[in-house]
Amino acid sequence: MKILKEKSRQYKGNAYFKYKVNIPVGAISRAQLNEGEDLQVTSEPGQILLSRVGAKKQEFDGVRSQLYKEALEEFPNTRENDIKCMKKYLSPKDGERILEIGAGSGFFSQHILDLIGEKGRLIVSDPSLEQLEAVKKLNKKNIDVIQFVQFGSETVNLEKDKVDAIWSFGTMHHLIQKTKSFENMDRVLKKNRRVVICDVFQGSKLAKHFDDKVAKYCIVGHEVSFLSREYAETLCYLVGFEKPKFYDVNMKWKFKNKKDIGLFLYKLHGMTKTTPEECLKGAEEILGIEKKGEYYLLDWPLTVMTTRKK
Repeated sequence: MKILKEKSRQYKGNAYFKYKVNIPVGAISRAQLNEGEDLQVTSEPGQILLSRVGAKKQEFDGVRSQLYKEALEEFPNTRENDIKCMKKYLSPKDGERILEIGAGSGFFSQHILDLIGEKGRLIVSDPSLEQLEAVKKLNKKNIDVIQFVQFGSETVNLEKDKVDAIWSFGTMHHLIQKTKSFENMDRVLKKNRRVVICDVFQGSKLAKHFDDKVAKYCIVGHEVSFLSREYAETLCYLVGFEKPKFYDVNMKWKFKNKKDIGLFLYKLHGMTKTTPEECLKGAEEILGIEKKGEYYLLDWPLTVMTTRKK
C-alpha cells in the first residue's frame, strides 16, 4: 500500500493535506467496500482503519465497550469460576494453536497464553476493534489479533486445518448464521481436534434474564439467538463433528457486597436504560442470589458443549 500526497493548502494558519491511498483490490473485497462509498478514516500509530460513514457500530463499541471494561476492572475476581471452567473443559496444552472466537477484551486470552506457552499460538477474534485493543496491550509475540465482523457471515481468512482447539465463551448466541459459523470452525480445525463452547442455552434462567432484562435495558439492545441442545447436535452432524457432549455449569459469580451485583450487571451489559438497583432486583428475581461465607453468590447457569472434528 502506498500513500501519495495529492495536494495541500493553507487556511487561517492551518495546513491541510489531501492524500491518495492506493489499497490492494483484495483488501477492498474482504472489507466489502464499494467504489464511490463515503469512508471515514481513523488513524493509529502504524495503522489506518477505513469504515463506511454512518455504518452501524458493533455491539461492543463506544459506551457499551467502556462500561464492559469498567465492570471487569472494578470486579477482577468476580468471574474466577469462568477461568476454572475454561481450564477444565478446554484444557489448553503447551505448544497448541488455539482460536478464541469472541475474545472481547481478552478476559480468557492471558490465561490461555500462559497455558500454551511460548511455543503455542493464540488467535483471537472479535467484531469490536475497541475490545481488541486491550488484547493487543498484552504485548505477546505468540498472539494474532483478527477482527471478524461476524464469524459466521464471511469467509474466515485463516489457513485450513490449522488449529488444535476452538474456544468460545458467551459468543455463539450473538452469531446469527450458526451453520456458517460451524462450517468455518470445521475448515480451520485439524482432524480429531476439539471445539469447546460455553454459552447461554434455550430454556435456561439466564436466557430468560437476557430476554427480559438485558434486551429491554441494554444501550444497544440484545438481539440474539440462543442454541438448543438439539440444534447444536444437528449443527455438529451437518459439518461432520462428533456427537457433542453437554455439561450444565453454574458459575456462581461472587461479590463482597450485594449491591455490587447490580452495579456489575449494569456495566457488564450496558444497561443504561435502567439503574443498578433495578439490575440487582431483576437478577435476584430471575437468577437467584445466596450468601455463602463472606461472599454473595449470583447464579450464572451456562452450558458447556464439547465436540471433535472426525
